[in-house]
Amino acid sequence: MTEVLGSQWLIAIPLGFALAMLAFALINFATRAGSPRFPVPDPARPQGMLLFQSGAMVDANPAGLAWLKNETPQGIDWASAASILQERFPNFPTEQGTRDCRSTECFAALNPQDPTFAILDQWDDLARIRIQTRTYANQNSAPGFAEVAMTNTPYPIWQTDASGKLLWANAAYLALAKTVLPAEKMSPLPRLFETPVQSDTPRRTAVRNPNEDVVLWFDVTSVEAEGSFIHYASDANTIVNAEIAQRKFVQTLTKTFAQLSIGLAIFDRNRQLSLFNPALIDLTSLPADFLSSRPNMQAFFDRLRENRMMPEPKNYSSWRERIAELVVAAADDRYSETWSLPSGLTYKVNGRPHPDGAIALLFEDISAEISLTRRFRADIELGQSIIDALPNAIAVMSPNGTISNSNRAYRTLWSTDPDTTLANYTIGDALSQWRRASAETDFWTKVQDHIETLDPDKPFFGRFEMKSGQSFSFQLSPLSAGFKVISFSPLDSGETDVTRSKTRTV
Repeated sequence: MTEVLGSQWLIAIPLGFALAMLAFALINFATRAGSPRFPVPDPARPQGMLLFQSGAMVDANPAGLAWLKNETPQGIDWASAASILQERFPNFPTEQGTRDCRSTECFAALNPQDPTFAILDQWDDLARIRIQTRTYANQNSAPGFAEVAMTNTPYPIWQTDASGKLLWANAAYLALAKTVLPAEKMSPLPRLFETPVQSDTPRRTAVRNPNEDVVLWFDVTSVEAEGSFIHYASDANTIVNAEIAQRKFVQTLTKTFAQLSIGLAIFDRNRQLSLFNPALIDLTSLPADFLSSRPNMQAFFDRLRENRMMPEPKNYSSWRERIAELVVAAADDRYSETWSLPSGLTYKVNGRPHPDGAIALLFEDISAEISLTRRFRADIELGQSIIDALPNAIAVMSPNGTISNSNRAYRTLWSTDPDTTLANYTIGDALSQWRRASAETDFWTKVQDHIETLDPDKPFFGRFEMKSGQSFSFQLSPLSAGFKVISFSPLDSGETDVTRSKTRTV
């Protein structure tokens, strides 16, 4: 037996069985179509088969050799076979197709009453000739349509017996075999897929190329037909690659989430926990096995309440309603709460919408931030209480020329409160207030000139009188970071000239 593709194939197909299967398929198709269109094979007449490679015959069955009036395939080339076949099929080609040719053609006999047809299948350097005798339900129909359709289908189709032995394959199957197997393994007809079983649903199957480490994926559907199986494979590489990319993306996200200090809980559209990170376990003290069991959102918050990891509801009867409102708010990106826990910790909880109707909850421990804010606020309040206790009127001017702080004595003296104004209370606003409340003097012009033109790091001293006649000393002193403090001190009426001489005006 010659080691070429198809030699075992031709011998392996029982002639009567193959013709019966073809008759069954054609009759079934014609019945479903509503009117008979395709030829019905005559199982009583043998089918001749000839196999050529690069213009030389490499194999043939006895019926095929009988057509050529020869007993062996040795020494028969394409030209001599074509010359014999053209006597009955005048359109039969005189030369085999080119190496990259892949086609299926059907040739009718010269006599219209002759029920014999020749079917030529070509792929690369191989060519198969099938000579068949048929009877037709409709004499006007085109013969060989089923063979053409099966052979030229862009998806692999093949036939196996009950034991899994490969009986037949179409051109797409052979093309796939050539891409994954070396030429020396193409004969006998190679089996690319594992022996499948009949199934109502497609099975995902891989075909591997060991030389290039390439894996091709197919969804295979198998249909039983009179003791054998017909298998149909559709390309699943796009789906598999998308699933692999999605899986890698989820793994990348999982690794990223694992490094976050913020607890993450993602609930799917059914409100079941689908993803969480280790920080969630640390922040909520919920066991990993409980979270891995995919609890729903209600069970999740009930467990948080039991662990005292969320504020105790004042009215437990409305607890489930509150959870329902939380879900709606999170889905609309409106949920944000600060939880003050009995343990003294403070959590910030945000709800965010997630793709496909899911919801993501983020738990952040802001205890340190809250504690720092509280200490900072306490320091500010302490500093404010200290300057409020001073008898002198005090105002602090920032580097940009606004009054950033003042004490109670200042607000009383000038009958104004800079903290209550909506706009910034600037030194210009303060000078206008000071001029209106004091006696006519050019002192405030000197103060303004000092602030705008002179060295801001030098202190400034002076005195002025209010409209009531009471005298005050004025002192402007630099602080750190460009801030300045302004102090107003009342002067006693019996103050000596020596004391007055200590003040300096510019």
